[in-house]
Amino acid sequence: IDISNWKSDFNPSVVDYDFLIVQCTWGGGELSVNGIINSVWPGADPKIQACLKRGKKMGFMHYIRGRKSAEDEAKFFYENTKNYIGLGIPMVDWENGDNSVFGNYDYLDRWVKKYIELSGVPPIIYAGAKDYAKTSEVAKKHNCGLHIAQYADTDSHYGYQETLWNEGAYTCAIRQYSSKTYISGYSGRLDVNKFYGDEAAWDKYANPKG
Repeated sequence: IDISNWKSDFNPSVVDYDFLIVQCTWGGGELSVNGIINSVWPGADPKIQACLKRGKKMGFMHYIRGRKSAEDEAKFFYENTKNYIGLGIPMVDWENGDNSVFGNYDYLDRWVKKYIELSGVPPIIYAGAKDYAKTSEVAKKHNCGLHIAQYADTDSHYGYQETLWNEGAYTCAIRQYSSKTYISGYSGRLDVNKFYGDEAAWDKYANPKG
């Protein structure tokens, strides 16, 4: 499952999942909206701590907005989430919705380069399937995994799926396959994902030197 500030009522202690990805930061300090304060979601940490307490795998994510330099925005994510390094996988969200530099892959390249310099950990890059080709070039350059979103439809689903629509069409570490799935323990719809690896593989993405 992956969640953001729009799922502030999600309880990580009661819903069934193998891993939880939590969006923690948006931009570089310039955004305050819907629970986000100066580009940080304070509600993210309680979700992450509840996930770790259960012994589940965790990812922590940044949403690129492009209002600051790539280096400054990467540093902002690092400074606000550095306590999670080694405990979960750092991830970066590269999509069109609220991103003023979307399509500028040099910006993404520089963001990833700076984050690796600061943290020592290559982040997994989230993008839509239509942006796979150029995003995968950046990922390959920096030895990053990919988190690719592609849905068979926009219908509601119930429970996790094992065999996904269009599976194998591209190489990725994680596939987000629905944004309207209902899982026991939460009344609303959720983003659900499949990780192509075991627990040891997840831990190596999180802590490649450990």
